[in-house]
Amino acid sequence: MTALRAVKNDIDSGGIADIRSILIENGYWPIPVKGKRPHIKGWSKLRATTAIIASWDRGYLDHTNTGILCGNDLVAIDIDAPTQTACDKLIARLMKIPAAENAPRRTGRAPKCMFLFRAIEPGKKGITPEFTVDGQKHQVEILRDGQQFVAFGDHVETCKPYLWENGSPLDIEATDLPIITSEQISAFLVDSEAILASMGERVKEEPKSKRNAAGGKSFWQQVNSAALADLNKWVPALFSGSQYQSGTGAWRVSSDELGRALQEDISIHPDGVQDFGREKPATPIDLVEEFGGAPNPKAAADWLCEHIGILPADLGWEHRQAVAIITGRSALPKPANDDVKSPVAVFEDPFTPAACGGLMADISQWILDTSRRRSPEFAVMASIAFMSVFYGRRVVGPTGCGVNLYLAGIAGPGFGKEAPLQRLVKLLQDSDMSYLVGAGEVSSASAIEKILRRKPVVVMPWDEVGDVLEAINAKGTGNWAATIRKAMLELYSKSTGVWFGKETMDDERIGAPIHCPSLTVVGTSTPTRFYGGLSEKNLSDGFAARMIFIAPTKRPERGNPRDNGLAVPEPLRSAIKDAQKCFPWPSMNSQGNWRAADVQPSLYEVAWKDAAAEKAWLAIEDWQESEIERDETRDGLVGRLAENAIRLATLRALSRDPSQPSVNVGDMRWAHAIMLASVRSLDDGVAKYMSSSQFEQLCQAILSSLRCSRGGSMYRAELLKRRGISGSDTRTFDAAIVRLQETGDIEKTDGKRFVLSRASGG
Repeated sequence: MTALRAVKNDIDSGGIADIRSILIENGYWPIPVKGKRPHIKGWSKLRATTAIIASWDRGYLDHTNTGILCGNDLVAIDIDAPTQTACDKLIARLMKIPAAENAPRRTGRAPKCMFLFRAIEPGKKGITPEFTVDGQKHQVEILRDGQQFVAFGDHVETCKPYLWENGSPLDIEATDLPIITSEQISAFLVDSEAILASMGERVKEEPKSKRNAAGGKSFWQQVNSAALADLNKWVPALFSGSQYQSGTGAWRVSSDELGRALQEDISIHPDGVQDFGREKPATPIDLVEEFGGAPNPKAAADWLCEHIGILPADLGWEHRQAVAIITGRSALPKPANDDVKSPVAVFEDPFTPAACGGLMADISQWILDTSRRRSPEFAVMASIAFMSVFYGRRVVGPTGCGVNLYLAGIAGPGFGKEAPLQRLVKLLQDSDMSYLVGAGEVSSASAIEKILRRKPVVVMPWDEVGDVLEAINAKGTGNWAATIRKAMLELYSKSTGVWFGKETMDDERIGAPIHCPSLTVVGTSTPTRFYGGLSEKNLSDGFAARMIFIAPTKRPERGNPRDNGLAVPEPLRSAIKDAQKCFPWPSMNSQGNWRAADVQPSLYEVAWKDAAAEKAWLAIEDWQESEIERDETRDGLVGRLAENAIRLATLRALSRDPSQPSVNVGDMRWAHAIMLASVRSLDDGVAKYMSSSQFEQLCQAILSSLRCSRGGSMYRAELLKRRGISGSDTRTFDAAIVRLQETGDIEKTDGKRFVLSRASGG
């Protein structure tokens, strides 16, 4: 690397304005910063021009530092590691990424440092938990769209200029930065978390939504209510140009101050906040996040509490550590005592045979040993599916739910998706349980019902679950496949109840119940086909939340099996028979009831091992609730996380000890690790394969409509009615318009009428 280079704002380049102008020329988005943070309203969406830079000299003289906005393909990897040893290990891992040695490196307070890369695909910001190493907090953060970092000026703690090594944004254009992929970022975050966990103790705490007896409101709701009751103390501080309207008692923030088109202002009233630009209500916490630069809801809530003079604790804020988990392939050694009493102990990689324990470990290992592509994730997925159907309609977990699951394995070609499903079926066949295997493909809910009336406990191995989703979500009348979704939504929670199926004109079927139907689905797909079949509705109606997503990120090792799983070894068959024999049936005749759809089966309850195990599950449930309260749109993604976790934990308890099963802390940590990996896989998949493609389709639909219009222009109201556009929400449509304006495809107008640029055919 080249020598360190210090650049002060008033030296080298002739002043602050010159530095910011050079950054624009080099393809970056500069922003004036006071200390470490900009104080310009709407700064995260500000795109600087030469004229805007000149205005900063007049209006923001105290913003003497210069920041750079991330996004526009710019990715900043911030290694916030104050100890040299930890920093060196993290940098060494980063340097394993191809061309990382060419990344510019910024240092403010050594050894902490930051590296710049260029992304070739959209993605979300990322962050590891905080860890304490030698008494100091350590963390790694990936800065992307909506975030910024200080590039030039003086560090607020050292009072010395930031240093650049290996070049800087002043002499390296944004397009010349080394490329980094989403997969490389995800792998680096996982390994960084493992590195920090091996050196210190996790300290980051998750919020618990504490309910009070008086109003039953969460912390977030109480902050918003308190802020609305005392607008004068915080609104002028957040929006310096806001106007109080005595007649209505509301504060008004004009479109000019927000940098929006006309009639897109915000009204802040004691009864609530209305954002007319977004055409939807908002909360005070939302406003502070978007316009005040708060990095997260908790920081926004703290800012509001400070301004209205109330302590967060008085509004119900309480710190509670959630179950801390390492989910990556690099992992800590397995604890000697699997029954650890603390719900915050770090768990190793859950996708290994040893992590599963007991019968699942034996099944997973056999699948790996007989596969040409040895995918631990898919081997564990198949073993979970086996346990789910093996104990389906026989047990309930400590919280009273069944153990049926919907599992989806997502990976590209060459990841060995076929073998685990084949081994699952072979295992059931060779263990004299072929009656538990259902259809590999169904065309309607009626088909599922027909199967369950013959086999009330069944596993359906679907080779291409993406095709099923595409059929379910296909539009048009007469789409019988659409009924599959409704049936799966109902059956997920009916494994301890009664399902009547679909009523027909057939008198023999009216009112005929299916007691405790236990449907397990396990399918595989490529990311493109799966997320191509998934719809926005599936992400909000609870369908996706009911599924467990398993998506390996590393290509599996190539094996050289002898028999390719053609025969199940005798020791494994014996282990399955032993588990069957020693299962504690709750009554003498319940074993026969297990397979009769019209008879209520007797269910065995797997209890908690101790209070610590239940506490671990409650911590998971608390995290789920706080995540939904932070962002209600997450309900469709994480709304069943805690329930799926207890189902998984119950199966692991049965795997370890089928004669006297009980769920312990180790079971909960393992299950939680799988569910966190599932949520991360879904978030990454939606961002990479679903959201971006739909967004691009919307942009193309807008351009197509404008090209077909007279004069290449069209009013907003008319454009919103066009095919391919009418189904989009206002925020997505506005984002597409901004993208097309920034790329020069359409002209920048007043927002009422859109005009195609000459370069795009206008």
